[in-house]
Order: sequence, then C-alpha cells, then structure tokens
Amino acid sequence: MDLFHFDWKTVPFRMIAFVIAFSLHEWAHAFVAWKLGDNTAKDEGRLTVNPIPHIDPFGLILILFGPFGWAKPVPINPLHFRGNKRLGIVYVSAAGPLINLVLAVIFQIVTYAVEASGVLNGMGDKIVEAIGWTLFFCVRINIALFVFNLLPIPPLDGYKILRFVSPRRWDRLFYNLEVYGPWVLLLLIFIPGVTSVIFGYPMAYLLYFVQVIAANIVTLFV
Repeated sequence: MDLFHFDWKTVPFRMIAFVIAFSLHEWAHAFVAWKLGDNTAKDEGRLTVNPIPHIDPFGLILILFGPFGWAKPVPINPLHFRGNKRLGIVYVSAAGPLINLVLAVIFQIVTYAVEASGVLNGMGDKIVEAIGWTLFFCVRINIALFVFNLLPIPPLDGYKILRFVSPRRWDRLFYNLEVYGPWVLLLLIFIPGVTSVIFGYPMAYLLYFVQVIAANIVTLFV
C-alpha cells in the first residue's frame, strides 16, 4: 500500500482521509487525558474533532505529497492524572492508534455495505469514483497511522507506551535515546526496502484482519 507519494488524482481523497484520521487520533489523546483528570488539552481547544486546531500546515503538506508528516501533538500534563501517572501516559498514548484501528474497521464496514446495498447504482461515474477512493484511503490511511504510531521510536505513541510500562530504572536509558528518535524515523522511511518490512507487511496483514472483521459484521445485517 504505497500511500505516501505525490499523485494529483488522489490528493483530495487522501486529504479527506488524513484529516479524519488525525483529527480523531488527536481527539482521542485529549479525551482520555481529560477523563483521567488533565484539562490541559481541553483548555487549549484540542478536545474536539474539528480538524483546524489539530492541523500543522507544514506537516499536512508533507503527509499529502511526501513520505511523512504530522499533526500538532496534544499537550498533556501527567501530574494532573488521577491514579498511576505512568499508566495514565500509556492510556493516553494508546488511545490515538486504537481510534485509528476502530476507524479502519468502520470505514471497511461502510465500504462493504455500500457495495452490497447497490446504493451507488445509477449515480454518475465521477461520484462513484470519488466515494470509492475516499473510502479506500480512509481504511488504508487509518491502518497506516495505527502501524506507524505504534513503532517504539520516540516521539511516537509506541515509544511512550514502551517507556512507561517499563521499569522506572530504565527511564534514564529511554531519556538518552530520545534525541535519536527523529533520525531513526528518517532512516526507516528513506532506506530502500526497510519501509516494506517495517510498514508494508504489517499493514497488509492488518488490512486482511480488518476486512475479515468488517465482512463478518456486514453479513449480520445485509
């Protein structure tokens, strides 16, 4: 699934998919932090599915036309969390990727339901194509964000999960590794062949898993 490339034809559809994916991703971080007692993101207007507060213009441009990009990170203050602060960080970090996985399943269900119902029959070719491409990218981009964000590399969510479920005595080691995180990500993205291993295969297996779940759910109603 080569989602990260320059292609004028698919830019509008990828933009819709990215905006939905990263808006819900960042909202999930803010929502879980708020439920744990931290109002930092809420006070800064980030507890919303409105994409505008979450957009980093340069990051959006890069993710549409290049191999990587980003949204604005949601600010949190773990000191405000109720209960175990380290587990709170884990919950907040996991919320973003998990919502992307849920969205992938939902959009795959919608895809199968649309195909089975024939609701697009009689519509113009351009409309059918636009809906098809949008659903296609909504599934695959959410899968891509799930896989990418769970990599245990700083500053991704997977790194935060790994760091804060690990013993406290490892904190210094993790702290020292954080400076290298962005460089490691760049190497993974640009070294030929590595991208397929790190992203391609997990995304392909996860897509199959999502399609199976969605197909089983659709058969219950269609």
